[in-house]
Amino acid sequence: MLVSHRQQWEVRRPLHVGWARYYLLSADHHTRRLGARLRPAARTVAGAAAELRWAARLTAASAAARLERSRPRPWSDGRLLAVLVLTAVGAVAVAAVLGVALAEWMATRPGDVLPAAGGAVVVGAALCALMFLVFASRDRGREENT
Repeated sequence: MLVSHRQQWEVRRPLHVGWARYYLLSADHHTRRLGARLRPAARTVAGAAAELRWAARLTAASAAARLERSRPRPWSDGRLLAVLVLTAVGAVAVAAVLGVALAEWMATRPGDVLPAAGGAVVVGAALCALMFLVFASRDRGREENT
């Protein structure tokens, strides 16, 4: 087969290539033409993607700033003690009910370790929530003075 469409204009000598090479050359030629037509659309899509990335970064930064500003005010010692007692009583009650329910569901003895571990996880989650209230709070008056 003779191919000459990829050669310079001055020297147009036919190339002797096989069918497979001819189809590869033809596919390459048409792919380049299609790419030249699609390049403006690709630029538009790339611009839109850059805008979306910028908006996502701006939204993430705004959410982080709002989260930083939304810290709770510090509680008095009496209120913290009341919440601690309430949390402890509730966590122990939930752990006991969960331990008995898991023991019956698993048909084990009430003194087994696995149901108690489930109750310990519940108590730990409750204490983590309480620790957030205690340690994440900050004094608003101290911020205004600095």
